[in-house]
Amino acid sequence: MKVSELIHRLQDADPTGQLEACVGNIDIHFVSREPAYYDGCLQVLKRDPAIKYYNIIGAELRASGDKVQIHTLSIEDVFLDKPDAEITFDGEYSGRRSGLVEEWRAAARRAREE
Repeated sequence: MKVSELIHRLQDADPTGQLEACVGNIDIHFVSREPAYYDGCLQVLKRDPAIKYYNIIGAELRASGDKVQIHTLSIEDVFLDKPDAEITFDGEYSGRRSGLVEEWRAAARRAREE
């Protein structure tokens, strides 16, 4: 997806620009421009605009040119540097994940000890 289309779709999804953005429920840490070959070839899906749903008709691996990379940073990743980072929950539903968060915290502490 081209950056211009991504921006358009983001604005359609949140005209105010005030919602949190994520990739796979993980927060976006930063965005960078990199060579297409950086960390492996860029995978570009080929789409048929005449097809409304699941319009993928092929793909291309690119090593030339540049790409915009969206970098994420998960809570698990934060724990690797800061295992005692404060984690809050915004309600009962998210609070049910406290056990999972403590598992991530414990795994990070084990990894730091090794």
